[in-house]
Amino acid sequence: MTVDKLYIDLLAFAADAKPAGGLEARLIDFLEGDSSTESLDSAAFDQINGSNTKADYLLGARGLVAELKTLNASPQDRTEQRLRERFSRRDAPIVFGTLGISDVIEKLRDRDAISKMMVDMAGRAVRRHLQKANDQIGAIKTRLRLPNAGGLLILMNEAEPMIDLTAIGYTLKTAFETVDGGYPHISNVWAIVESHRIAMPGGRNGFPHLHVFKSLERQGELDYIGRMLGAWGYRNGSRMERLQHHGDWNVMLPIYDGPPPTLRPFA
Repeated sequence: MTVDKLYIDLLAFAADAKPAGGLEARLIDFLEGDSSTESLDSAAFDQINGSNTKADYLLGARGLVAELKTLNASPQDRTEQRLRERFSRRDAPIVFGTLGISDVIEKLRDRDAISKMMVDMAGRAVRRHLQKANDQIGAIKTRLRLPNAGGLLILMNEAEPMIDLTAIGYTLKTAFETVDGGYPHISNVWAIVESHRIAMPGGRNGFPHLHVFKSLERQGELDYIGRMLGAWGYRNGSRMERLQHHGDWNVMLPIYDGPPPTLRPFA
């Protein structure tokens, strides 16, 4: 059984530069600053967990079991290899100079398949983290007898430019809608991206976030995450704003401080 309905909120806080300090360290400090947070790495859980699979935190007075995952495996090498295989065929374009991949494949009959391959390559780490986090969260819910607790996967991308917000969002959507079981122990995903910014209303740029969730009925859970997202924005010196996307992935197009990531499929 897959997920029938999925909700995707796009958010961002305006910023001219990255917040100071590493993302993971800042997030851990943020989560552990809440009096209702319990670290599953603490000595209090040593006997219960032992060496078994576990998640990272209990949040909101045990209303959520949370697992943190970092997206730091670059898809560049695998993507370039797949493109080299495609461009070795007789109908491959001849390219002089430097062009964007979209310009190179524009007139190919299989351009949609090539584009999907590139997104799939960028999303491999997301799918891997979904499966592992689902198992870790499920293990804690069983071990601590929390059958009604929600499951929150927090994905962090601090520095990998090829895993942009569009790739993360598309991968989450397709994974929940196509994978048998639909990752039943994960009710929410919070994706934090600091490898690039996106456009915001009023000509501003900001660091993007996705909140992906399965149900509108878990209102207490959604209220808690909403407050947490708002507090994260203020923690980073700005206000978290919800952006209208209407299902248009172009709203999430990355804006890089430096040059965009470069692929060399003809090297």
